[in-house]
Amino acid sequence: MKKIIAATSLVLVLTLYNYPIFDDKKITFAIIFLCFVVLVFSIAKLYFPDEKDYESFEKEMDSLHDFDGIFQYTNTGFYFKQNNRKEFIKWDEVISVYSFTIPSKFDKWQSGLEIIIHEKSYEFDYKVTPGIVKLKDQLSENLPTWELDSPTVRMNNFGLEKTLLFERKTI
Repeated sequence: MKKIIAATSLVLVLTLYNYPIFDDKKITFAIIFLCFVVLVFSIAKLYFPDEKDYESFEKEMDSLHDFDGIFQYTNTGFYFKQNNRKEFIKWDEVISVYSFTIPSKFDKWQSGLEIIIHEKSYEFDYKVTPGIVKLKDQLSENLPTWELDSPTVRMNNFGLEKTLLFERKTI
């Protein structure tokens, strides 16, 4: 990066020193403009190198979609460990799945998934539940009528919002 800045600066100084290099002043102005553009972007990249590029972001997302976390998946359902207890939820037992967001004192928003079965419901937070991204992928693959475009409904005056992602149709 420093070599690019040095070379561009040299071209800029030589162009300004020998101002009418070409017969047409438009070419000289274009060279000066391009040098300034290269300098600005090179210096910005030099001072802010931690910006993620697309490839690193894609690798991070691929690893999140492959990471099991506290979950183990089978053909009939999934296991998860919570409080030193291992529980199993069958795909057939899931009645509904909601995505929720709620205002929090400590953070701006707390969001996650709520899975409701016959006996009880489970809530998994996006920030503290390792493997929740793969859980969402597995739920969408194994539950028959997964909806991505459901409307978000405000549930109470405290700001709880829920989006229905799956609901089992019972006859």
